[in-house]
Amino acid sequence: MIAFSWLCFLAVAHANLADSLRQRLPSLHGEARIQALEKLYKISQNGGDPQQTLQSLNNYIAELEIQHKNVQLGKALLERVMFFYNYDMTDSVFHYSKRTMETLNGMRLWDRYYDVWMLLSNTYVFSGKYNIALREVQTMFDDAKSRNFKYGMGLAYYMMGNVYSNMHNREESLTSYRKGLDILRKIDPLPSTVADLFSYYGDELDEMKQYQKLALLTIEWRECLDSYFTRNKVNDYVRNVLESYYYIACAQAALGLNHLDKAERMLNEVKRRIPSEEDYVGQSWLYYKAKLHLQRKEYQAALELNNRRWDLTDNSDMGMLVPVLSQRGEILEGLGRYQDAVGVFKKLIQVKDSVSGVETRNQLNEMNTLFQVDEIKMEQARAQFRNTLIIIGLIVAALVIFLIYRMIAARRLKKAHDELLVAYDQLEETTTAKERIESDLRIARNIQMGMVPHSFPERDDVDLYASMTPAKEVGGDLYGYLLVPNNAGDGEKLYFALGDVSGKGVPASLFMAQATRLFLTLAKQQLMPADICTYMNDALSGEDNETGMFVTMFVGLVDLQTGHLDFCNAGHNPPVLIDKGTAEFIEMEPNAPIGLWPELQYVGEEIQDISNRQFFVYTDGLNEAENRQQEQFSDERLIQVLETISFDSSQEMIEALRVAVEQHRDGAEPNDDLTMLCVKVRKKTNQ
Repeated sequence: MIAFSWLCFLAVAHANLADSLRQRLPSLHGEARIQALEKLYKISQNGGDPQQTLQSLNNYIAELEIQHKNVQLGKALLERVMFFYNYDMTDSVFHYSKRTMETLNGMRLWDRYYDVWMLLSNTYVFSGKYNIALREVQTMFDDAKSRNFKYGMGLAYYMMGNVYSNMHNREESLTSYRKGLDILRKIDPLPSTVADLFSYYGDELDEMKQYQKLALLTIEWRECLDSYFTRNKVNDYVRNVLESYYYIACAQAALGLNHLDKAERMLNEVKRRIPSEEDYVGQSWLYYKAKLHLQRKEYQAALELNNRRWDLTDNSDMGMLVPVLSQRGEILEGLGRYQDAVGVFKKLIQVKDSVSGVETRNQLNEMNTLFQVDEIKMEQARAQFRNTLIIIGLIVAALVIFLIYRMIAARRLKKAHDELLVAYDQLEETTTAKERIESDLRIARNIQMGMVPHSFPERDDVDLYASMTPAKEVGGDLYGYLLVPNNAGDGEKLYFALGDVSGKGVPASLFMAQATRLFLTLAKQQLMPADICTYMNDALSGEDNETGMFVTMFVGLVDLQTGHLDFCNAGHNPPVLIDKGTAEFIEMEPNAPIGLWPELQYVGEEIQDISNRQFFVYTDGLNEAENRQQEQFSDERLIQVLETISFDSSQEMIEALRVAVEQHRDGAEPNDDLTMLCVKVRKKTNQ
């Protein structure tokens, strides 16, 4: 009752203020008149009367035009198109967009110009005119590119993603969203624009069930939000809106990966930030909260949430009806209410058929529109053809003159041709030599890749996997393993090693071959890791190492029964130990790399038990991988990925890290070889 009284009081106060401003308007001039009209427009937005709001906005725009207030005018013109867009007044969007863009172009207000263009393109999308929308977006991109205006290019890619998404071209949609995000993040536009793009991108990954990539995207999203909040002062309302979209995406990823406890935490974060279940995020919360209960087989709780979501669904919004109905059918089926479930699924089929029919009619209408446009173009072409006949006569005359000059030029051309033949012979010799070198490099790469194992033990007591990706045709990284009998008792021990040779190319690969052969030879003698490093250093250093090459290396020996690990780290990156959602670097003895100085005695270390934990070793091609801006992947990002995503196997972890590095590089050439190895000793725990 108190809240209702307060709302009544505010309504009366706004009405009184509006009446007062209207009475004073005739006597106001200049900036004071603009401020009064702007205030009337703001008051009308809360009045619930769209016609009154539009009238107030038009009055405000007219005064800004009279006083030539271009910056404010640009914002107001954008708000008018947005008004039509928000109220689904499609014809008005089409009518006003082009006029508004011409005005904004003349004032060179490019941000507003491309904002309006984005609304126009999206209106074509929501009208089902996908081909026209795609053509409009391509024109928008070309226009922005011609001005080298990054904001416009980013919005164009964003809209391309929307078009392809609605055309169910998922791969092109993801590519476009990614390009738009990369551009817009660098120029720091309004946070709502980037948040919308992250949200659409996340929805597309969720639709394609690419939940690992969605989890990685949420890490990038969090970094973006934290960066914005650090650089800008924002109120609680703005922060809550931006973070609510982020936590919805986190919940989507967690539900897809079946991390239900995390999904519940993320949905609780959303609930704390939404003012009502009736807005877009609130409706999303209802849907995913119901999905959480459904996955937990808590069908009654899921149905109660689905009912609330259903009550808020607009029956004309086919895109929202389908997932809500589909979820409802699954819940009723889980409750054993099969007859009700059948009724829901029948309705779902009708809705999908209706969507298909609407899309077909829209496509036919669009084709008809394009056909009419083509008819006009054909008439123009016929007129142009008549003019062309006149021009042909002139061309024939010009051709006669051209032939005369050509005879003169032919003599010069013969001389140039003879010179070109000589140059071609030289080029052919160079090309042949280049092809011979490339062939040798391919052979060297095949030999090198044949020296590292590509099959791994399929056993119950150990999960081992490794991979190597050279930066050039041949590289200098290495890895290997060897299973040996346990002389102290039953079972076996596992030797494993990973190294990084200084330099790249053929010299590094030859040094790598020597190091790999030495490791396997010494491991067969069942030496301790520190002794293996000592003997390898004596063999690879000294006068025979004229090039001064060396290798950083990690050598480990793990007992597969006890999980006891002996190891020696020869100047290599510290390994990471992952256990139950936490990951940490292991502190190492400062041994020198192998091959620098002879007669060194390497120091070994041990960990009592690494059972049921993932032990991860890698080369600096991982944490020092650079993107186009030469920003490194970094130790911090490595730990963040390992702690954020859960992995069922060593291979799954390494593949996920490879994807994360490729996304970070963003098309940049690899700056170093990338090699990773993960081992997990499986030991049954006593009940």
